[in-house]
Amino acid sequence: MMQFSDVKPIELTPLFLGAPTPEYSAFVPRSDKYLEALFENMSKDGITTVLLMGGWEETVYYPSKILKNPSEIDWYAKAFDLAEKFGMEVVLHGVPYKFNNLFAEKKWDPNEELEMEKKIYTELYNLYGNRINFWGWYIPQEAGDRTHRGDIMILLRELPKFLKKLTPNKKVAYAPWFTSRITLGDEATTPAQCAANWDSMLEEIDGIDVCLFQDTTAPDDEIEEWFAAITPVFKKHGIELWCVAELFPRFQDKPGIDLFRSVSFEYLMGKMKTVNPYVEKFACWEYETHLNPKSKNPGAKKLNVKYHEWIKNRNP
Repeated sequence: MMQFSDVKPIELTPLFLGAPTPEYSAFVPRSDKYLEALFENMSKDGITTVLLMGGWEETVYYPSKILKNPSEIDWYAKAFDLAEKFGMEVVLHGVPYKFNNLFAEKKWDPNEELEMEKKIYTELYNLYGNRINFWGWYIPQEAGDRTHRGDIMILLRELPKFLKKLTPNKKVAYAPWFTSRITLGDEATTPAQCAANWDSMLEEIDGIDVCLFQDTTAPDDEIEEWFAAITPVFKKHGIELWCVAELFPRFQDKPGIDLFRSVSFEYLMGKMKTVNPYVEKFACWEYETHLNPKSKNPGAKKLNVKYHEWIKNRNP
């Protein structure tokens, strides 16, 4: 494991307070005991920041007054408390209100989404904006370019500026994907074209501080090429470039994922070592399912044993 001693550790993970998408049909409901044990394990494995997630459309896991199906229990407050206990910061996540319509071939109105997001972020700020471990914001409507997720630029031109006005001293994060054959099949671009597209998009976007590219949305044997292409673009625009280390495998010849199986430690560290020179920090998707010693998903315990040993030896 010494060959990975220079690799930055994973610091940020999403934390589900409810099923984040319909695919998570086996999602286990939260409990105070379960969450505390999860936070303790995350802390032991070097996680310093959690991104609160869960819910879509009208369902959320905090006591919303503007959405129709809020939780009676304030799971966000519980997560903030546990994060503070274990020395972690918290990122607040907007709600993909109707964005998932795009994946069901239904109509999506980005202007409706924008107005609802403004209301949701304002409500989240009023509830949790004074927490001492509040890191900032995440915009969940992910895209790889300006064309394949509806008119995503309507959101990206306005939401970061809105969030900066709401909280001038807090960061705003966004997680794009690469426009490779892994995500777009026959419509894929080259790494250089992807970089040029983002250069053009960022000329119209003001207020994003951190972009976390999802690593294996590029083919395994091309990851360095894609990160090398985009790095100067984000440096030019003054945006921190992070990497989301995906802990599940993707098909290499077509779009598709094996969402509930964990990758091997050697595979994970190999791709992190490749990306390491280009990024400031690593996040992952995601700890609870794939890196948690209590996870029942294939490969998770094995990955945790080796990763935990690496973290312990890296930080004696």
